Amino acid sequence: MKVLVLGMPRTGTQSLADALERLGIAPVYHMREVGKNHHQALWIEALDAKFEGRGKPFDREKFDQILRNYEALADYPAAIFPGELMTAYPEAAIILSTRRSEDAWLASMESTLWHAHTHAPTPNPSPMAPLSARYHRHCWGDDLPARGLAAYRAHNVLVRELAVSGGRRLLEYAPGDGWAPLCEFLGVAVEEVEGEPFPRSDDWVEYKRMVEAEREKEKEKEEREGKEAIADSSYR
Repeated sequence: MKVLVLGMPRTGTQSLADALERLGIAPVYHMREVGKNHHQALWIEALDAKFEGRGKPFDREKFDQILRNYEALADYPAAIFPGELMTAYPEAAIILSTRRSEDAWLASMESTLWHAHTHAPTPNPSPMAPLSARYHRHCWGDDLPARGLAAYRAHNVLVRELAVSGGRRLLEYAPGDGWAPLCEFLGVAVEEVEGEPFPRSDDWVEYKRMVEAEREKEKEKEEREGKEAIADSSYR
């Protein structure tokens, strides 16, 4: 394991994962790898051990059942385990991905992970549902709008403290920082990617468009109903 990207979701983790692969650090374990490799049960086991005291906490042997063939990782569910992963992979450099605006981070989370979680059918047939239900419960008490910012701040503080106390190499990186700081941190000549646009990857793009379209329809409906109510009152 060469790099642990331990920022929370919606901090550019997918773009960072693609950038690492472009720089020769590959493959990278991202959320999209979970379902593809049927790893849901293993991550649920790790979450139950960490938050509910059921089973043995994950160590390198257990994490290697999931991550043995990867050179880096990013995003949830892996980033829920910053301390455990730093201990398991002491050789890895640490990247803390963040957003320059906390409010922008929360808005992005609300229109993607949180919206999908709260608008899913009951029962939810998705094979990812049991895993996502657990991290929504454990990471922000199943109330992202009220508790998300506190969870985001606490997570970032924890990663920084763990990296400093462990004497680990740490890069804080935000979307828009580009190739230069990443290449410098990893010891890669920036000339290798000179002129190339930094990856801009987001599996949630289509979902966000759908959410925005739904909100526009709801807004139009409210405006129409409001005009109808005013019209009705004028005839009374």
